[in-house]
Amino acid sequence: MSKESFNNLIFVLFLVVTVFISGIFLALSLRLFSLESFFFKTNYLIYSNLFNQITLGLIGALLIFLAVYLIWQKAQIDKGNLSVVQKTSFGEIKISIGSIKRLALKVVKGMGEITETRPEVNILKSGGINIDLHLSVKQDVKIPELSEKIQRKLKEYLLETSGIETKEIKIHIDKIFYEDKK
Repeated sequence: MSKESFNNLIFVLFLVVTVFISGIFLALSLRLFSLESFFFKTNYLIYSNLFNQITLGLIGALLIFLAVYLIWQKAQIDKGNLSVVQKTSFGEIKISIGSIKRLALKVVKGMGEITETRPEVNILKSGGINIDLHLSVKQDVKIPELSEKIQRKLKEYLLETSGIETKEIKIHIDKIFYEDKK
């Protein structure tokens, strides 16, 4: 079963449960049966034996899990669909954040002083992007000079290849790798 099919199945199950509970509330509001008889029957059904209590607890836990999973999936979908839109005289061009990250990685990849790179791209409402580059560098690197070099090259490269204006490039040095000199 594919991830999309699984997500659709969970969504349908959650909707069925929601419709069922909504139907009970609607029937109660229309006085199709009394609240006392409903509580009496459900109370008897739930507390008549331990198995029913455990089953009800598991169903409740499953519904909470499904709700959290659906919220998490929605957040992942929204995050994954972000792209920068460039308007041209012929239409529009959409460049995904993932593509911009790969372009940033390409610029940094050729620099021998850097051992690891993790780019983060933020789309600005005013147009353009901000980039946060999390880097791990080798020892004895002149960080201010390296940072300026990366910022200049990355800004020029992104403008040249994608037409995207980079408003700000922040460099975060997360690690410095020290080599033992023996």
